[in-house]
Amino acid sequence: RGTFDMNESIADKSIDLMFKSPSPQLKVEFQGGESLLNFEIIKYIVRKTQIRNIEEKRDVQFVIATNLSPLSNEILDFCYENDIFISTSLDGPKELHNSNRPRPDRDSYEKAVEGIKMVRNKLGRDSVSALMTTTKKSLPHVKSIIDEYVKLDFNGIFLRWLSPYGFALKSKNQIGY
Repeated sequence: RGTFDMNESIADKSIDLMFKSPSPQLKVEFQGGESLLNFEIIKYIVRKTQIRNIEEKRDVQFVIATNLSPLSNEILDFCYENDIFISTSLDGPKELHNSNRPRPDRDSYEKAVEGIKMVRNKLGRDSVSALMTTTKKSLPHVKSIIDEYVKLDFNGIFLRWLSPYGFALKSKNQIGY
């Protein structure tokens, strides 16, 4: 299940399952819909995991996957206090990013760039990473995509396949993932 539709009961079961892993390193990544729209469950999971980890003594990392539009100082303060990393999407320059990630105000790119700057100001330069979802429209713009990442001071581009869920599934034919 995604973070957006998770509740405490499912979260508790997920934490139990995670700690059954023998790995000394564990990563909790909040995904699904827009994770920050269920920020209360993120706080719950982080706190419960930290309490459990007092006994377990594992190296636990937290990552929130978000489009950054619901970002607030409260969220950034919590991330700072709990050493949480942020993962977001950056599909290239403004026109391409907005085309791939439509919003009613056509401001997806502006929200992403503003959010990246906010995260870096509060949590540090390396606390936010970006990944690019490739679409049919992306293919002719490789140089401008790379230039956008350089302009925004990223030292790499993570390319990924599309997770076939939610909006991506509904818009796959229109956008051409």
